[in-house]
Amino acid sequence: MWKIFTHHNRYVASGLSLARRTFLSDAYQCRDAWNARLATPILERINLDTLYYDLEQRFQQKQKVSAIDIDIYANKLEDDTHIEEVADFLYKFRLTEETSNMLDSTHHALVRNYLDSKCYGQLIEVLNNRIGYGVYLDDYSANLTLDQLIKEKEFRYAARVATLLALQEDFSNPITRALALYSCYRYAKAPDAEHFEDLTPVEPQATEVEGQKKKKKEEIKVRVKFLRNEFFDDHFDLTDSQLLLGKTLVELGRSYSGAGDLIGSSCELLGLTMYKKYDQAMAFAKQHEGKELNEEVLQTIRNTLEKESNKEDEKYAAFCEMVDKIEARMKLNKVSFEKLILEQVNKSVGALEKQQIEAQAKLYTDWCNLRQQRLDEELNRMQRAKRLKDVEQLAIDMEKEEQKLWFFENEDKIDLQIDSKRVYYPKRWFGKKKKPRTVDVDYVPPEVRQRN
Repeated sequence: MWKIFTHHNRYVASGLSLARRTFLSDAYQCRDAWNARLATPILERINLDTLYYDLEQRFQQKQKVSAIDIDIYANKLEDDTHIEEVADFLYKFRLTEETSNMLDSTHHALVRNYLDSKCYGQLIEVLNNRIGYGVYLDDYSANLTLDQLIKEKEFRYAARVATLLALQEDFSNPITRALALYSCYRYAKAPDAEHFEDLTPVEPQATEVEGQKKKKKEEIKVRVKFLRNEFFDDHFDLTDSQLLLGKTLVELGRSYSGAGDLIGSSCELLGLTMYKKYDQAMAFAKQHEGKELNEEVLQTIRNTLEKESNKEDEKYAAFCEMVDKIEARMKLNKVSFEKLILEQVNKSVGALEKQQIEAQAKLYTDWCNLRQQRLDEELNRMQRAKRLKDVEQLAIDMEKEEQKLWFFENEDKIDLQIDSKRVYYPKRWFGKKKKPRTVDVDYVPPEVRQRN
């Protein structure tokens, strides 16, 4: 049996009190299996400072580093001393042709190091820049991230991670789905929910001095070959936190539609409201007339509509009228929606936690074996390249020695070779030559007389 980590937290909503929350246990961290990598012969002999200078030198000189080197550097970290250097190396590595050989253990090591160092903002920045770093969360690392952020009450970061998972369109893992739903709902119902920091453009603020006019912002113009037609894919192009949160709730609601109709329908309707898809929300409400809807979610929908800035929209006005009629057309469930989500969390954790712990511990062992295998392959490749280079140099040296020993016998042949290597440039034409001027020997210059 495994020990379930529980702690008490009082949360009062709609007259209801939740006194217990259960998330992932300490055993889910797999600390022993994860730390066992440091005892392997590869990582045991590595010095981080020496490896850092070696990798930096290779990046500057050759612009090429193997994937196993980056993996060893990332997995050797035990604190936050070199955590920024790992992200920098990973960004440079993405620009090389070896980036397709990156190991999954490199992604996992980077995520765990950020979590252990509690660098949540940097972690979100790396995950959001998918082109620059190429780091994606798998089910296990996503569960670790969401669980720690929820326990630290960093619901803004947890909701941001959930939106990144929604862009991958994969909520097949029940634990990930439940933790993501809890994170999004806690952040959505917060009255002081702010915009995601990593999506907010940072502009320099100019300070105005007395007696001086405020300088205009300098415009930077870039010459481009052509302009693409403006296209909004309504997926990766989303930058508004409310729209991203709404899209995530819609994905989560549809993934729950089969398991729990109340959670799925309530979550999807709330998501469509935050996503500002009012026509789809009205169609969804008409389709689910007579079914259950959580009363707490209905109140959150009303609060979201009150914050809408564009209240002159016809679809918005029509949906507001429908919301007022939903209470009469649908059965309102007065149970706390957070309590329903926590029940799903407890259910999924109790059913799958032990299985995922065993699978991840085995995966850590497989990664250590794969790291050793890739290192051996890289060493063999380097040795073959060195031997090939030595053979080529030996052939060149033998050819030079042969020329010295048989110089007089092959002197004529060598002269012909030298002559054949001469470069004969064509003569330049400077135009038609002029005839030289003829001098008349009988020429008598005129007599010059002085004037009076």
